[in-house]
Amino acid sequence: YDYYLRIVSDEVKRLSRLVTGMLNMSKLEAGEMQINMKQFDISADIFKTLLSFERKINDKDIEIVGLDKMESMIVSADEDMMMQVIYNLIDNAVKFTPQNGYIEFKTYRDKEKLFVSIKNSGAGIEREEADKIFERFYKIDESRNRNENRYGLGLAIAKDIVEKHNAKISANSKKGITTFKVTF
Repeated sequence: YDYYLRIVSDEVKRLSRLVTGMLNMSKLEAGEMQINMKQFDISADIFKTLLSFERKINDKDIEIVGLDKMESMIVSADEDMMMQVIYNLIDNAVKFTPQNGYIEFKTYRDKEKLFVSIKNSGAGIEREEADKIFERFYKIDESRNRNENRYGLGLAIAKDIVEKHNAKISANSKKGITTFKVTF
C-alpha cells in the first residue's frame, strides 16, 4: 500500500513541477512575471541553494570546489528569479556529474561585468548541442542519460529569466567538463 502511494505521490509531484515550469515559461514570455529588482549577494544565494542538494551530492560523492574562494558578488536583479536560475544550474550539474565527480563554483568581475560560473565533470555536451540545450523540451541524447525526471524546461526557463535581466547565459563543454556562465 505504502509503496504504491509513494509511486502515485512521486508522479503527482513530477507532473506538478512540469506544469509549474510550463506556466512560468508562459508568464515570462507574456511579460506577466513582475521583476522586483534589488541588490543582493548572489554568492550567498549560491551557497544557500547548494545546501538543498546536500543529500544528492553526498550520495554521489561529488566534490564541491571553489566555495572557499568565491568572492561576495552584489548584483541588481530579482532575487527570487535568480534563485530559480541558480537552482536549475545546480540541479543540472548534480544530475550530470558522475559518481566521485566534481562541481566548481566561481564568481568574479572585470571592469564592466559580473560573472557566475558553475562547472562540472561528466560526459560533457557536444558542440552542436550547446546552443540547443536552452530550447524548450530539448534533451541531450537519451542514450547518455536515463534520468526520467528531465523535462527540458530548466535551462530554457533559466535563459528566459537571465535575458529578462539584460544578462547572458552560455554553456561550454570541453573534454568532459561543462561550464555554465551567467554574465551580468
